[in-house]
Amino acid sequence: MNVTDNLRGKNVLLTGGGSGMGQATALALAKNGANVAIAGRNKENLNATVSLAQATEKISAKEADVTDRNSLENLFQWFDAEFGRLDYLVHAAGINVAMRSMEELSPDDWDRLIQINLTGSYNVLRLTLSRMRPQKKGLIVLINSVAGKRSVPLAGIGYNASKFGMSGLGIGVAEEERNNGIRISNLYPGEVNTPILENRKQPPGEEHRKSILQAEDVASVILHLFQLPERVHIPELVVKPTLQSFV
Repeated sequence: MNVTDNLRGKNVLLTGGGSGMGQATALALAKNGANVAIAGRNKENLNATVSLAQATEKISAKEADVTDRNSLENLFQWFDAEFGRLDYLVHAAGINVAMRSMEELSPDDWDRLIQINLTGSYNVLRLTLSRMRPQKKGLIVLINSVAGKRSVPLAGIGYNASKFGMSGLGIGVAEEERNNGIRISNLYPGEVNTPILENRKQPPGEEHRKSILQAEDVASVILHLFQLPERVHIPELVVKPTLQSFV
């Protein structure tokens, strides 16, 4: 069974679809026959993703904020009305900040990191699971980071903490929901050439960007997860650039 067989006609909701890994994954899913709905805070970015899809590919977009529970309720109600059954979810929404060390990280930035990266993941999972439990099946891909497996100094204290928390959330919920036929795959990409790199104090140069993962690389890994039969569950998967250390 190939990817298209598994995805053709399936309904996918993807958060963080306006750029980076979310955008690349949305386009790859639509290319392989899925009905894709993308959500994010920036309407202009969402529309840009929609415009990149081919005429025969279906991507719809709606503004939503993963930290705003009313906004998310509206998103999921819209999805119910437009698509009906929720087959797959890809959660790609996340941020980092520029001032990252314990000495520099402000309380406001700490709160933003936890609210978006961790609490936002909880908010999205809660609404997703309420729809997947009755159908006794579903696949959820949580795009985390290697910072959720190893404390990465470059990523910063707040980002590391939020991603470690996201890892605990995803693994714990996967265990709870396995008897409901729901699979949750926690994906930990290493360094990826996406707009989040601009939030570093010193963004990397072009040569370095070419040597690390591209958003399309991560999308191809996610497509592989969708290719697997329902009896197969990959709880955790790390993907990193060849030259990036993982110790």
